[in-house]
Amino acid sequence: MAYLHNAPKLSKKRKLGKNKKKSWRASKADDIEEFLDDERQQIRTGGLVAEKPDEVLFVLDTTSSKAPPTEEEPQGKRRRKDKPLKCLALLQPDPHSKTVRKPDGPDFQKGKRTNHILDRLRARTQSQTRLKAAEESRKYAENRKGVVEKRKQLPITAEDLWADDGEKNGSGVKPPKKYRKKPSALPATLVPHPGASVNPSYEDHQALLLEAHSVEVKKDKEQKRIHNALDAKFPNKADAPNEYTYLTEMSAGLVSDSEEEEEEDEDLQNASLSVNPPVRREDRKTKKQRRVEMESKVKEKEKAKVIDIKQRENKVLRLPTIKSEINKAERKQKDRAELKRKKKELEPFKTKRLNSIKFEEQDLDLKLSTELVGSYRELKPEGHLLKDIYKSVQRRNIVEPRVKQKVKRKYKLKTFEKRGHKAVTL
Repeated sequence: MAYLHNAPKLSKKRKLGKNKKKSWRASKADDIEEFLDDERQQIRTGGLVAEKPDEVLFVLDTTSSKAPPTEEEPQGKRRRKDKPLKCLALLQPDPHSKTVRKPDGPDFQKGKRTNHILDRLRARTQSQTRLKAAEESRKYAENRKGVVEKRKQLPITAEDLWADDGEKNGSGVKPPKKYRKKPSALPATLVPHPGASVNPSYEDHQALLLEAHSVEVKKDKEQKRIHNALDAKFPNKADAPNEYTYLTEMSAGLVSDSEEEEEEDEDLQNASLSVNPPVRREDRKTKKQRRVEMESKVKEKEKAKVIDIKQRENKVLRLPTIKSEINKAERKQKDRAELKRKKKELEPFKTKRLNSIKFEEQDLDLKLSTELVGSYRELKPEGHLLKDIYKSVQRRNIVEPRVKQKVKRKYKLKTFEKRGHKAVTL
């Protein structure tokens, strides 16, 4: 530090500010640097001397200098030879100084050394509520850890999993929620109509015939609707257009259109240039007429304002009407909610629709009045058992409604004759 020795000499009375760089150059820092070097040396060689107790710095010598040498301890040059050098002793750490950190052993746990310090600091800073919440969360984490470990353990069974008998206990697999839920609340077999029995009563048989008649009427209406929407809108073969009607339709208006255009051109030539009718002197309004019109407009505006104010005031008198309207809307909302609830209750009994094909009930199994017989031998059964089962499965949403598809080839089959067959025919 050459600039310290070349610093300018100042008078003793002159004072310099310590916060200025000029005073740094003027002051001598040799003593400070020596003190700091000595302090660093003490720290490196075992700690500060000023902080050490007297027992560490001084040792009481209780041995006598005139004591005879023992047989175990060597004397003379040999004794001095085994003694460690003083330069090497300075490099040894101070045995009385505290170790900064102990080496981690094999059973070292991370955070174990600082856990008690952190707990003490948390107890100082946090409230009792937070400490209690932290303790509860720690207990929950420990319990959760035990539950997870139990779940990870494999199930222990006392039976042979590969046995041939096939009788095994439950493996603990939880089925889904809708596993045991039926897709429909309808029964597997519907109770037939009383009129479809072998020997029905007159009233039951007539009720069954009426029900079948209503079904046939609905089918007839649907067929008529399709006919009116498609076939009825197209002409018959007798009313269909031919070549003569096509020519008359295409040539319609050709001659008459040219004559009308000539007449229009003549009218335009005779007409005057101005579109508006001519204004006469008698048609002009006087000042009195204009004043009367203005006064009538002002009166109409004032009248409209008075009517508007009256309507606003009358709205207060409409409170009973408004209440009745609100009650009516609430009743309507309740009726809708009730209807929605009833629909939801009937939903398990309905057949769902998966695609464009709609489920259709099969025809009612019945016999006409002339077909009824009095004995079982003459009785002819109606319907088919497999068809009834199939319709029941579709009705209960187990199988979707289906339509029988027509198998039609898109290509023509090739026919050829084998050589062996040719030889036989020849």
